[in-house]
Amino acid sequence: HWQCTDICSSMADFGSFGGSYYPDGSYGSHLYRWGPPPEEEGVLSLIWSLLSWLAVPAVLLLLAWLALPFLDWRTTLGRPLEASIARTSFQVAPGGLVPPAWQAPEVTLSVVIPAYNEERRLPQMLSETLAYLESRAAASLGRFSFEIIVVDDGSTDGTFSAASYPLQRTSVDAADPRRSGQLRQGDLRVLDSRQNRGKGFAVRAGVLTARGQWILMVDADGATNIRDLERLEAAARAAPQRPPSIVFGSRYGLNAPPRPVKSANRSPHRAALTWLFQTIVGSLMGGTAVKDTQCGFKLFPAMVGKHLFASLHIYRWAFDVELVLLCKILGVNIVEVPVTWVEMPGSKLNLLSGAASMLRDILLVRILYAFSLWGPAL
Repeated sequence: HWQCTDICSSMADFGSFGGSYYPDGSYGSHLYRWGPPPEEEGVLSLIWSLLSWLAVPAVLLLLAWLALPFLDWRTTLGRPLEASIARTSFQVAPGGLVPPAWQAPEVTLSVVIPAYNEERRLPQMLSETLAYLESRAAASLGRFSFEIIVVDDGSTDGTFSAASYPLQRTSVDAADPRRSGQLRQGDLRVLDSRQNRGKGFAVRAGVLTARGQWILMVDADGATNIRDLERLEAAARAAPQRPPSIVFGSRYGLNAPPRPVKSANRSPHRAALTWLFQTIVGSLMGGTAVKDTQCGFKLFPAMVGKHLFASLHIYRWAFDVELVLLCKILGVNIVEVPVTWVEMPGSKLNLLSGAASMLRDILLVRILYAFSLWGPAL
């Protein structure tokens, strides 16, 4: 839109000179400039002022969102785990929730199950897990013992009651030890977090309170067959003891391209996002040989697992990626084993918001570890 105006004393605001004849026949000079007519300038100025006014709070909100994992970690720094636990299904002395490092393991295996609003899916998974572990303990003639630790991550439904149900059920046999809150074999312990802090925090709480020689992390949805524990145990026995090793279950074969060992109704968009996420993880973490960081089926020697989770800073979905980085720093070997896995309905992870949060957390981990603001616990 070209706009003509008379010569002004200041020429800095205008574009180029021109001349023309006026209606009275005289010749005069004028200037041309590029821009909207005056009536539109007011509207554009108002819009620009509004955008400028909104820019500051928008930037502040973005910075707060980026710093959220760091601030979340700071709220727990220096506080005992008991301060974050509202109740337990078992009696514990003050300060006795986390066993001291020097205490010898009391059982062979601790199974840690993080659960958030899992009232519907947890009972079947817990029933199958108990059936397998109890039968294995009974057949071992005392060589195998276990405990199951369910950590309710501040659920708003009946997850705590569902997890405690095996301890509450009444048996016909009055001599059945379950009448006194005990299982036939093993032990079941339920912790209830004061608020929802994330899957990573729930697993961390379970690992730190575990009393087993080995610690198995397993998701509450039952997507992985509990019998695949034997595959992880075999891989752990075969792995060298120096450096120490942990075993990750993998939903994919270990030959490229990755594909699920077994999958039921795996949605294409979820599979594509998983592949994209693992690609980004490999790029941001400077390369990693782990093909599936997010499978919720992992086995740790107790001392190694407790050190890793005591060092954890990310409390939500991306905590597995920080574990991989910690293993790299501490020289812990990661062995991957394909497991039987079935996609279960009812996932709590929103793909879009979850993916954005996970990428933010990974970037934050990369930056804070690079500047030595975060690091392994001493």
